Amino acid sequence: MKLHYLVGITFGITMLSGAAIAASPPPPAAAGNPVGCASPVGPGDSAATLLRRFAGNARKQTVPGAEGETAQALVLYPRDPLRRIEVLFSDDKMLHSSSITLRAARSVWTVAGLHISDRIEQVTQRNARGFALTGFEWDYAGSVIDLKGGALSRLPGGCTVTIRFSPPATATSTPEALMGDTRLESTNPALRRLRPVVTELSLNWR
Repeated sequence: MKLHYLVGITFGITMLSGAAIAASPPPPAAAGNPVGCASPVGPGDSAATLLRRFAGNARKQTVPGAEGETAQALVLYPRDPLRRIEVLFSDDKMLHSSSITLRAARSVWTVAGLHISDRIEQVTQRNARGFALTGFEWDYAGSVIDLKGGALSRLPGGCTVTIRFSPPATATSTPEALMGDTRLESTNPALRRLRPVVTELSLNWR
């Protein structure tokens, strides 16, 4: 009798626990895989060290640069758009890494807590204040040029973050006032209505 009683209690507790779990809201989505000033690439890395570390998941490739130029880079996970990372170097022999870049529609990585496809609101929240960026439709389109001393201007590990926005894929046109080599404040009402998204994130070593 006592055994049956204990079994009944245990079963009842299990059922109640299962019901509580089922009724509770799902956990928040994972923040992603963080990219920092020292990982998965650090300022002391060369192309050779990265080729060894990432084995078959690293390849030298030519990547686009500013003003129509190109640059030689080491690309991590070149066959996986969600994990792709472009590593640039400060010298032609690729001995000293200088920056890493995420340039995609989506990415599993996060940089300083930011995601590819984040909007102005998320960047403002991470920076703990507003910021300024350039206009669109030119070589340096949508580049954040002033973080105004916010949290994103002081990253642990001594590197700096570069952020670029683009109009969303659903945008049919960009207002002329938001185009070209001009300074736009993140609070600009026309910019907020356009709802641009982050399409490029970089970490740069000083």
